[in-house]
Amino acid sequence: MSPDDDTDSFQAHVSGGPRTSPPAARPATPQADAIAIIYRNIEDVVYQYAVEGRDTFRFTYVNPAFYKATQLTPEQVIGKTVDEVIPEPSLSMVLEHYRAAIRTGQTQRWEEHSDYPAGRKVGRVSITPVFDAAGGCTDLVGTVHDISDVINREEKLQQAHRALEEAFATQGRLAESLRREEERLVLALNGTGEGVWDWRMDENSVTFSAKWKEIMGASGNPDGATPKIWTSRIHPDDNAHVRRCIERYLAGNEPLYTCEYRIRRFTGDWIRVRSRGSIVARDAQGQPLRMIGTITDITEAYRMRQALEKSHERLAQLAQQVPGALFELEHRADGSFACPFISDMAHTLFELAPSAIQADLGCLAERIVPQHRVRLRRALERSAAGMQPLRAEFQVELPDDGHCWREVIATPSPGLDGGTIWYGFIDDISSRKHSEETIRQFTEKLERRAHYDTLTGLPNRALFRDRLEQAIRRAEDELGEVALLFIDLDRFKEVNDLLGHDAGDLLLVEAAQRIQACVRKGDTVARLGGDEFTVILSETRELAHVEAVAQAILDALAQPFPIQQELLYIAGSIGIARYPEDARDPEELMRNADHAMYRSKSAGRNQLTFFEANMQAAAIRRLKLLAELRNAVPGKQLELYFQPIVDLSSNRIVKAEALLRWRHASGALLSPDTFIGVAEESGLIHEIGDWVFRTAAHYSKRWSDMLARDFQVSINKSPVQFQSQLDAADWVAHLDEIRLGPRCINVEITEGLLLNLSDTVLAKLAALQSSGMQVSIDDFGTGYSSMSYLKRLDIDYLKIDQSFVKELVHDNFSRTITETIIVMAHKLGLKVIAEGVETPEQCLALSRAGCDYAQGYLFSRPVPADLFETMLAWQ
Repeated sequence: MSPDDDTDSFQAHVSGGPRTSPPAARPATPQADAIAIIYRNIEDVVYQYAVEGRDTFRFTYVNPAFYKATQLTPEQVIGKTVDEVIPEPSLSMVLEHYRAAIRTGQTQRWEEHSDYPAGRKVGRVSITPVFDAAGGCTDLVGTVHDISDVINREEKLQQAHRALEEAFATQGRLAESLRREEERLVLALNGTGEGVWDWRMDENSVTFSAKWKEIMGASGNPDGATPKIWTSRIHPDDNAHVRRCIERYLAGNEPLYTCEYRIRRFTGDWIRVRSRGSIVARDAQGQPLRMIGTITDITEAYRMRQALEKSHERLAQLAQQVPGALFELEHRADGSFACPFISDMAHTLFELAPSAIQADLGCLAERIVPQHRVRLRRALERSAAGMQPLRAEFQVELPDDGHCWREVIATPSPGLDGGTIWYGFIDDISSRKHSEETIRQFTEKLERRAHYDTLTGLPNRALFRDRLEQAIRRAEDELGEVALLFIDLDRFKEVNDLLGHDAGDLLLVEAAQRIQACVRKGDTVARLGGDEFTVILSETRELAHVEAVAQAILDALAQPFPIQQELLYIAGSIGIARYPEDARDPEELMRNADHAMYRSKSAGRNQLTFFEANMQAAAIRRLKLLAELRNAVPGKQLELYFQPIVDLSSNRIVKAEALLRWRHASGALLSPDTFIGVAEESGLIHEIGDWVFRTAAHYSKRWSDMLARDFQVSINKSPVQFQSQLDAADWVAHLDEIRLGPRCINVEITEGLLLNLSDTVLAKLAALQSSGMQVSIDDFGTGYSSMSYLKRLDIDYLKIDQSFVKELVHDNFSRTITETIIVMAHKLGLKVIAEGVETPEQCLALSRAGCDYAQGYLFSRPVPADLFETMLAWQ
């Protein structure tokens, strides 16, 4: 498992809702892709806990930066509780902050020191609680900005300060030591015994003081020795240097002979000495005769000087290594500011030379944006007034890099003239500020995602529930009323499955806008999920207002939707429940509005229904019916009845329509209108439709063999069945298996399927027809679509709806419509079947109009297969 494996987990849990089951998958959106890139690449640590009880916080997500910072693996973190991951003593501290965040509902911030396999880490931590609609804290989302480097830099700076102070102390000690050496030299010159040497140049001999002998570790009496006793002990590497110093002095280029060099004592060890002297006697020609001088053992002083130089070098190196710029800032008694020192990092931080800043601090001040310049000056004044550490962030505008962020950290101390001096450093925090801004935007998006639907921008289920509770509380306080509209889009699933999710999303967005346009500004429109919307209407004492709003929504949804260069037709079913008349609390109000919505659907859709007390019982019956229907196919409770289709030219039965019946466990025989709606909503229609096809094919084969000719059976196919993964090849394979010609099956579709005719539907219809099966349009003339789809489809039959046949004899309009359909169909090369023929007069009129086939009670009601077989045998 890699750190990136947590991306989906994170997107699934940031909603803030209850996690009793994984959230439904949603299509990817640009926002969600953008949010995923952000948290995978952000340098700061981001993590999320699930709150499972007091002091029980379980890791549900950490980003890659967490693993990089802690050197832990996902198996050591994800699913673990906080006390299994965070070591003591950090654990006790963070638990206090977590409790405070949950208790106050506010983001908590602190600095935290923790030991991990990667080492000791110091982070600036923030933790933000996420609450559900009931006010319970479900998650904690946290970030950690690693300031370990800043802390280390501060410690290095402090060490540098200490080293500087030690160096200054060493320098002081050295100065004091040198002062004493100088005093000893004065005493030696006054005969106090300081290492004096007396070189008789005319005699080529040297005499030494007792102190010189002590310094050189000489024993015995070297007086009267030649200079070689001295010069032979000079370090070989220093011989040339000593000779040059003497030559320069003797040549008159130096007023005093002085030289430092190494010399080996008589005891064998090396020391460093400073030798000084001058000519005290010359001959008449001016040639030197005598030279007196001293030596001083400066070995220890030399070592101190070297140490001081190294200390200065280390301090300079540290100044270069610190990521920020070291500085000294002085606030003078007259109110002016000066910068006596700033390190070379000023070039990077301000695009200014340190010398320029030291010469004129105003050039740096001009780089600071005006509003931050004022704020920084006030921070300096507060720091000086209370002698408190200075820590401030400010923005600068640079010629090359534009706007950048800087942070100053400094410690004040009193100046000699009553002013204040700050020693500190300035660092570049642009990256950190960018990360903080990214996290802030991410948190805002996270909070919005928790309360708003990402597709439509409407309040989601959690925010809807909160608004509903608020509306009910106001109604209680003010003795008012609340109306809840539960809206479900009719035929949306067909559009979504047939045209694709992109078209479905566009349709949902447009539907949300239309619903929103029908309500007042103070009312709430929410999307609960899928194609379900709700509207909360407050201040609804007038029932007519509620009905007018609901009707306006229905009218808006009934208008065609221009989606992807197609005109799509859907509708809406609305259920309405009111508080306090229909319910006592939000749950009951939602449940009753839902019952009323189902009543609208079962009553034909595209209508509104107010809740009535008996609807709850109807909803319970519907659930029971669904449970029983699931056993219909495996329990062999389904049956096919057959109604004959008669050729009007011969009055013989030439076809049959298969009609589904359900032999309920109670013994009642149920017609499709009592259970097909439930079957379509639940998806059982696919299993039932496949059973109908196979059973109809069985009887078509049986009767074709019996009559020694093909006998066609028509079956009805629901629009929902076109969403199935099964295609024509499955049915054709079955027909091949039982050796039945495809023309023996006729598939009847409704005009409702053609309202949103997609490429997928066209492809499936074409596959059916290419196999040899025929297609009929049922209930022709009653739908909303135009005749244009007849150009796109290869239809075999049109079935005239029985509403036209019923009035055929007595109503001129119905007769004209019927005759027109027949003429049009024949011109298009289609056959016509008239449904609902009940009288000889209707049959005669149809025959005269040229109708090809008829079916109806005049010939026979739908009958069981065995009785229909008898009818075939006797005709």
